[in-house]
Amino acid sequence: MKQSDPLQLVDAGSLERPGPIGRSVRLLLGIACLHALYQLILYRQDIVATPVTVLPNIVLMALVALFIVNYVVNIGFGRSWGRWPSYLFLGGGLLLAATGWLTFDTPDHPVLGVWLWLWLVYFYSHLGISFVLSAVIATPGCEMRALPELFGRIARRSVEEHHCPAAFITKIDEWEHRREIEG
Repeated sequence: MKQSDPLQLVDAGSLERPGPIGRSVRLLLGIACLHALYQLILYRQDIVATPVTVLPNIVLMALVALFIVNYVVNIGFGRSWGRWPSYLFLGGGLLLAATGWLTFDTPDHPVLGVWLWLWLVYFYSHLGISFVLSAVIATPGCEMRALPELFGRIARRSVEEHHCPAAFITKIDEWEHRREIEG
């Protein structure tokens, strides 16, 4: 699945639930995302004040978010918005950087900092919670369907699933499933 492809949800029960190794990988990725969230909260005042220069890894965090935000939003909410989530993030950031530059003679201003901080807090919260929850409840396919699955379980209704676009997670799940069948 490419980020611009339409959402490809499948019927509940179509995908295999991950085994212990796939769940462990999801848990570790969730912990990494929640650690990034912790760093965002810990350094929020610095990030908001001077977002680009405060932490070298804030740019890396933003690039990761920009690269996969379409998957997080589209699959997580079960809506096919294509590349619009990344356009909103990037366009909003560029608009606010230009506003800061024109108004305050620097794009590295709290005008941009608040936008960047809020966006990254949303992104790493949604992704981190989804990874951890997916590890706990063994969500089949993509971890971004963990919250809808949890709500579906609470409401006692089935929820559509989605193949995981992260090739390495899919490969782990397939390998683990083959191992169960063979052994």
